[in-house]
Amino acid sequence: MSRSRWPAVLALALGLLLPGAAAARQAPVDLATIDPETFHAIAVRLPKGLAPRIDGHLDDPVWQLAPAQGHFIQREPNPGEPISERTEFRILYDDRKIYFALWAFDSEASGIRASEFKRDSGLAKGDQMRIVIDTFHDRRNGFYFATNPLGALKDAQYTDNARVTNNDWNAVWECRTSRDGKGWYAEIAIPFSQLRFKTAIGDTVWGLNVGRRIVRKNEESYWVPYPRAQGAFGFARLSNAGVLDGLRNIRSVRRLELVPYAAPTFGRDYAAGVSTTKLSRFGFDARAGVTDTLTADFTYKTDFAQVEADQEVVNVSRFSLFFPEKRQFFTETAGLFSYGKVGMENGDQGPGLLPLFYSRRIGLTPDGVEVPLVGGARLTGKVGDYSLGVMNIESDALTYGPPDSPMALSRANYSVVRVKRNVFGYSSVGAIFLNRQGGAGDPFNRTLGVDMNLVLGKTTTLTALAARTFTPGSKGDDYAGGFDFAYQRDRYNYGVTYLDVGPKFDADMGYIQRTDIRNPRVRAAWTPRPKWPGVRQLSLGASVDAYVNHAGQLVSRTDDGGFVAWFDDTSVLAVDVARDRDTLAAPWQLGGGVVPTGVHHWNTFSASYMSNSSLPVAGTAGVQKGSYYSGDKTTVSAGLNLLPFVHLLLETAYNRNTITLPTYPVYVTNTVSTRVSYSFSPSLFTKAFVQYNDARKLATLNLLFWYIYRPGSDLYVVYDEGWDTGLLDPHVVRPRNRSLSIKFTYWISR
Repeated sequence: MSRSRWPAVLALALGLLLPGAAAARQAPVDLATIDPETFHAIAVRLPKGLAPRIDGHLDDPVWQLAPAQGHFIQREPNPGEPISERTEFRILYDDRKIYFALWAFDSEASGIRASEFKRDSGLAKGDQMRIVIDTFHDRRNGFYFATNPLGALKDAQYTDNARVTNNDWNAVWECRTSRDGKGWYAEIAIPFSQLRFKTAIGDTVWGLNVGRRIVRKNEESYWVPYPRAQGAFGFARLSNAGVLDGLRNIRSVRRLELVPYAAPTFGRDYAAGVSTTKLSRFGFDARAGVTDTLTADFTYKTDFAQVEADQEVVNVSRFSLFFPEKRQFFTETAGLFSYGKVGMENGDQGPGLLPLFYSRRIGLTPDGVEVPLVGGARLTGKVGDYSLGVMNIESDALTYGPPDSPMALSRANYSVVRVKRNVFGYSSVGAIFLNRQGGAGDPFNRTLGVDMNLVLGKTTTLTALAARTFTPGSKGDDYAGGFDFAYQRDRYNYGVTYLDVGPKFDADMGYIQRTDIRNPRVRAAWTPRPKWPGVRQLSLGASVDAYVNHAGQLVSRTDDGGFVAWFDDTSVLAVDVARDRDTLAAPWQLGGGVVPTGVHHWNTFSASYMSNSSLPVAGTAGVQKGSYYSGDKTTVSAGLNLLPFVHLLLETAYNRNTITLPTYPVYVTNTVSTRVSYSFSPSLFTKAFVQYNDARKLATLNLLFWYIYRPGSDLYVVYDEGWDTGLLDPHVVRPRNRSLSIKFTYWISR
C-alpha cells in the first residue's frame, strides 16, 4: 500500500472500530483510496437445529449470536460522508442456508417509499437494500439479491467484474420485511443449493458488499463504498467487495432439481384458417450438480408461453434492430456465454463490440416466429481458474406463414463452447466456439473466437478479441478483430474502439450488422460537478465513429456532440447534435419512397428529458429533428408512468416518425403501447399489455396471470390476441390470431 493511503485507511479503521467515530469525523473519506480488503464482516454458524424464523421482524433471539455490522458510507449525494440514517446487518449460517438480517432505521419513517411488488422489478421507485456475494472470492463473479420495504424479490448474476449483468437469473430464496415507526427491516434466507462455491474443510472467505438506497433523499450508501466514476455499475464490480469471514466447513450442495410443466393451449390462426387445441403439451427442465462447481442443465420441449412479446418498433435505419433475449433458459447463464461485451459503464448498452453469440438465433425466426425446441443440455461452472460453458440445443422443423407462400425451416442443431481463465488481479482470457448444423442457409456454419478482458486498476479497462468463421465454399477474408480501451474518472473519461470485419466474415449465430469494414471510434467527455442548485453532474462529450471498407473508401461517419445534466432528484436532461454521412451503393426503400444511390449528408438535433422515476407520476419526452438522407425526418417520443397506489402501475409509451423524401408522399409511422400491472403480493401478479404499430398494421393484446404458489413453482395463464388493422379498408379491423395458454410448473429439489 502506498504511503499516501495510510492516513485515509487509518481514519476509516477508526470509524469502523470506535462507536460514534463516524458521526464525529469532519472530513469525508476519499472513495478513490479505499481498499476493499480492509472491510471485514463476520458470519456466525448456528447451533444445530436452530435457525431464525423468516418473518421480517428480526426479534428472533438467534440474531443476537451475530455481531451487528454497518458504518455505511455515502456514494451519493455526499461521497465519503457517513450514511444519514443508521443501517446495520447481521449474518448467520448453518449446513443448508446463509441468513441475512438488515436493519434500515429511519428518523422519518413516514417518508419510507415502496411501490414495487413483482418479482424482479427494477426497485428504482422506492427504498431498497441490496447484497452482493462473491462465493469464489475471485473478485470477478457474484450473486445479487435485493428487496424493498414491501418484500419484493430481485436477484441477478454478475460476470467478468460487471462486464455482464444477468438480471434474468432466478434463485429460490426467502425474504420477508416489516416496518414500524423506527424504520424497516428485512430477513433473508438463501439456500446454499442456489449458489456455487467450493466445499470448504476449515475456514473459507467470500466477497461481500451491502448497499442501501433512500429515495426521498436520493441517497446511495454502501458498506464498502466505491468511486463515483463507476456509477451504478460499481456495485456489480466484485473487485469493490469486502471480505466475509467466519464461514467454516460449508459444503456445496450438488443440486438435483426437476421442473416438469404442463401447458395446454387453445388457439386459432385466422390468416391460415387453422384452429389448434393441444391438451398434451408437456416438458421439463432439470438440473444436476456434477461437481461442487459444475452444474448440468437439461431441457425437453422447452416452452416460453409466459414470455412477453417484443416491444413494437418501426425500423427506419438500414440495419436490423437488436432485441434483448427474454427466454429464461438462455438468459440464466448469459453472462458466461457472452463474448465481446466491453462493460455497460463504458457505454456498451447493446450487443457489444463483436457479439458472436446472439441466442435469439436459436428457436426464433428473424421476424420473431417461435421455432419449437426439441431439447437441449448445458454444462456450466468453474474448474480451478477456468470458467466453462458448453451448450447444445436442437430445434424442430417448422413451416410457417400464409398458405399461399409458406416458409419452411429444417431441423437444426446449435452448439456453443465457452472457456475463460482468470489472469492477473481481475482480468480474464478466453475462447468461444459456435456451430450450427442444418436449419436455414448453408449446411453448417462455425465460428471461433478468442478474447482478452483486462481490468487495469479502478479507472482503465481494455478488451481485445479476434475471430474467424468457417462456411462451406468460403475461404479467406473471413476474419474479424478489434479492441476497446476505456479510461473513466469522475470528472472526465475517454475511450478508443477499433473493429475490423472481413468481407466474408459470416457469424451465423451472432449479431453482426456490417462486414467488409474497418471501424475506428473515439469518444471523450468532461463530467464536472458544479455547485449549482439542484444539479448533481454535467457531461460535455463528443465522439467520431467512422466505417471504411477494405478498399479504403469511407462508407459512413458520424460526428456527435452532446450535453447531459443529471439533477439531484435523479431527473436527466440531454441535448445532442450529430453530423452524418452515408454512402449507398444501391437504392434503399424507406417507407413508401426510395433513397437514391450516392453520398448523403445530414444533420440531426435531438433533446430528451426523463423525470424523477420514483414519483407517482413520472415520464420521458424526446424529439429528434433534422435532414435524413435525401429528405427530412422528425421523431417524437414520450412515455408516462402512473402509480395511483402501491399495487397498480400504468406505463404508456408513444413514438412517431415523420419522413419526407422528394417526390414521394410523407411517410408517417406511429407506435403506442400500454402496460397495466397489478401486484397483489410478491408472488401474485397480473398484467395487460397492448401495442399498436400502424407501419405493420398490427395491434396486439397480451394478458398474464402469474402465481408463484410455492417457491420455484409457478402457474401462468396467458391470453394473446392480434388484429390486422386497415389492410384493405382503413376502417376495418380483422382478427389475426388468438390463443389461451395455461402453464403449470412444479419444482422438485433434493
